[in-house]
Amino acid sequence: MPIVEQLYDDNDVYRSWADYNFKFIEPSQKTQEKGLRKPQISALYTILGHLTSTPTVPALVVMPTGTGKSDTIFSLIISGRFPKTLIIVPSDALREQVSENIQTLKNLRDMGAISQETLSPKVLKVSSKLDDEGLELAKLSNVIISTPQALQRLTEEELSSFTDLCSHLIIDEAHHVAARTWNRIKKCFKNKPCIQFTATPFREDKEGLDGKIIYNYPLKEAQSDGYFQEIEFHPIREYQPSLADNAIAEKAVALLKADLADNKDHLMLVRAKSQKRADELFEIYKSQKELNPILIHSKTKNRATILKSIKAKEHRIIVCVDMLGEGFDLPELKIAAIHDQHCSPAVTLQFIGRMTRANKKLGTAKFVANIANQRMDAQMSALYEESADWSTIIRDVSAKKIKREIQREALESKFKKEESGEKILALNPTPNISATAYTISKDDWLPNNAQYFSSHSEEMQLVSVSDAGDMVVMVTKSEASVPWANTSEVKNTEWFLYAAYYLENEKTLFIHCSGDDGQTSRFRDLIAKNPIKIFGERTFRILHNIDFLRLQNVGLSRASKDIRFTMHVGRDINAIISDLETGAAVKSNVFAVGYEDGKKSTAGCSYKGKIWEMNSESLDYWVQWCESAAAKLNDPDIDTKLIIENSMRAEQIKDSWPTGIFFADWPDELSIEREIKTHLTISGISYNLLDVFLGQPNKASSRVLEIPILTHENGIRDEELSSIQIELLDDGFRTKCNGIKLSGSKDRDFAEYLDNNPLRLLKQDGSFIRGNYKYFSPQTLNVKIPKEHLIVWDWGDTRIEKESMGKNAELDCVQGFTFKKIEDTYQIVFNDDDAGEIADLIGINEKDGVIFVDFYHCKYCPSKQGVVKAGGRVEDTYVVSGQTSRSVKWLHQGEQLFSQIIARYQKSIDRGFDRVLKGKISDIDILKRKCRDLELVMGFFIVQPAISEKALTDEQLTVLGTSYTYIKGISGKNLKVIINQ
Repeated sequence: MPIVEQLYDDNDVYRSWADYNFKFIEPSQKTQEKGLRKPQISALYTILGHLTSTPTVPALVVMPTGTGKSDTIFSLIISGRFPKTLIIVPSDALREQVSENIQTLKNLRDMGAISQETLSPKVLKVSSKLDDEGLELAKLSNVIISTPQALQRLTEEELSSFTDLCSHLIIDEAHHVAARTWNRIKKCFKNKPCIQFTATPFREDKEGLDGKIIYNYPLKEAQSDGYFQEIEFHPIREYQPSLADNAIAEKAVALLKADLADNKDHLMLVRAKSQKRADELFEIYKSQKELNPILIHSKTKNRATILKSIKAKEHRIIVCVDMLGEGFDLPELKIAAIHDQHCSPAVTLQFIGRMTRANKKLGTAKFVANIANQRMDAQMSALYEESADWSTIIRDVSAKKIKREIQREALESKFKKEESGEKILALNPTPNISATAYTISKDDWLPNNAQYFSSHSEEMQLVSVSDAGDMVVMVTKSEASVPWANTSEVKNTEWFLYAAYYLENEKTLFIHCSGDDGQTSRFRDLIAKNPIKIFGERTFRILHNIDFLRLQNVGLSRASKDIRFTMHVGRDINAIISDLETGAAVKSNVFAVGYEDGKKSTAGCSYKGKIWEMNSESLDYWVQWCESAAAKLNDPDIDTKLIIENSMRAEQIKDSWPTGIFFADWPDELSIEREIKTHLTISGISYNLLDVFLGQPNKASSRVLEIPILTHENGIRDEELSSIQIELLDDGFRTKCNGIKLSGSKDRDFAEYLDNNPLRLLKQDGSFIRGNYKYFSPQTLNVKIPKEHLIVWDWGDTRIEKESMGKNAELDCVQGFTFKKIEDTYQIVFNDDDAGEIADLIGINEKDGVIFVDFYHCKYCPSKQGVVKAGGRVEDTYVVSGQTSRSVKWLHQGEQLFSQIIARYQKSIDRGFDRVLKGKISDIDILKRKCRDLELVMGFFIVQPAISEKALTDEQLTVLGTSYTYIKGISGKNLKVIINQ
């Protein structure tokens, strides 16, 4: 860098840096293998080049932990002859460490990179608010080291005066930089060089780091170059929570003792997630007196003294929260007992990196963790699998995360800044999912014309055309006078997002604009010649393939001279369906909800050509949505008349509850994820929602429906805890719940919740009830299950009046007989019978990259006057049909499904109930992770020996048909029913 003449004359340290040039020494026999490492030299050359060409662009330097980041920073300051450098570090410990090392420059002197005449910088450590004396010391210093918290004490004016003294900003551990306190400092260096160092250039809050990645030394390369040791992972698998900590401790202590016996000067770190956990774990380890365990966390007294004794290796076992603070460097820490796993890739990589620095005098790093039933993010869960290769996994995780940041940065480079310098970041726009579609030929698609956008009311801020030329994204700004003031001095500023996506094979163009139709048309005319809008009846094709389609809003165009347009919302829609079927009215716009491919779906469309989904998402999602919409819009075989005819109707219930209501389920709004986290407080006792269930609805009177809330008492019989009453009003309904409270993110009255989110009640004819309305579709009303889906078993002498195997796995019962029949069919069979069950039996296979999970819902044959006999009683179909319908909730919830199975295993194993009838629980744990990558296929079975093939009735077939059509519609799978002869 150019020499600052005034500083050269006045500052001895700076003059020594200028007179005695920094030497980029590489390790060799001549230097006794001392010198700068490959990543250090590469980073230095890259940074100095960046500072020459674009000094005011913030830079990111990615160097894995252990590759010499600190010496790279020191080398940069001296070789670049920085006049006055502010170094920001995240912790007090790191401030002390950096200060101590930069004042000696021991490594740089030992390798000969700087001469003996080169002076070490004068350093000021900022630990409290700077007074006048501190500012004078800052003027005399070459390097100032501070945490962001220390500078937080300065006012804006004081911070500005302080940073005006500094020529360069260096940020260590830059993944903290997006935090408010860091950004406050960075803003003061807006037009000055800013270099940020980190091993993990990503944040878990998904915010990007402001800066261009100018150098990235991959972890894979650091491993192959020998700067990062190989890692040994020693998993233990203990499903009983009460035994897990002891199992980890036993394994870790054995590894430490073995290393010490092998003359390895190793220490062990015991990682806890909280102070309370650290206290609990210390009780386990303190018995290892010969290893002198020590407990340390933020509330520990004499912390500084303890840290000194740890560095002096007076303690071989250190129990702490996380890693003794960022910047604490102790190479001998080579064994980690991870009792509480990190969930963040960034923190995990930092943690692992600090224990795997290469040192010829020390052995490999060893990590011990319990891999049973780990609940963690998919990115890191691979670490906690059997035989996991940590060296490879952390390398791959790091590479993927950094690649994502580089891609984000590459996308950002396509956008331009406006002249004022205000940058518009549209890297992750989340538009409302909507578009207007057009048919055009390839020659008429002119994406590059977007750069010529011009409007008197809008100013283009940035525009980008994808490399493939199939997509345009544009952002504009508009300023307009406010309507309430007759002046041009006060204006509203509005920003607009435009997106266009062209599918060449379908010759279909989708255009989205967050503005109005006029703006959409101007954008379309700029980028497309001769576009033909897709409108009219064709747009309603996007409602195709949505099962249980329920029309929410319908706008109609009518021929009447008095009424040209009518809008219908919610429950009055079925009144106008006949108008659509007879042609008395024409659809103007429709919005509907339902299920597509087993997932809840929404779709909207208008006669004028707009299509939409009630959602805002990323541009990637918008592109996928356009591709799906194109397939429907261009399919001439879709009959939109049939779509409307088979949509759900709503019919108000008046005067009396109907007969045939046979099953009650929790509200649709309570998904499996929410059920797991939700509790009911009944008579002062809290119950998880998965551990209680609803009994069969009973008409207490013509207007009052009573539904018991049940649980299993000791897994033997149902116990009624309370009940829910739904009273039918003249035009509405009211719920009563005997003071039950619903607990989730906050406590609320359960009755009030159910008034706003009604229970789902199933009716024999295939309709369902929510609140005081019955919903049905002509397509699914009174549908009988096809007889080919019935499977007849010979139950022999089995006690079909007894349903459950219990913890003793008794086979002479419905569940036991079923297990014997299916045992050879599956690799794993799980007994889930009890309160909160998913199904009585769960059969699991893994084959050819697919996980098959079958649910068997078993029900006993009731005894009538001491006689047990299969027959044609419709009531024998009620409960089991409802339970089976409910289990479809687990569709697309593979990880939650396996987590629930493992949790129930853990809960019951302590009371001697081993639920795994075939296979191993460890196999289920592995499948929990595999299901993120493999296809999951579910099957549904009803097992009811009370139904006789010979006495089968239409009523029974219709109730079973209710479950059949519901499961078929949502999952696409056929329900199978196992009955008696």
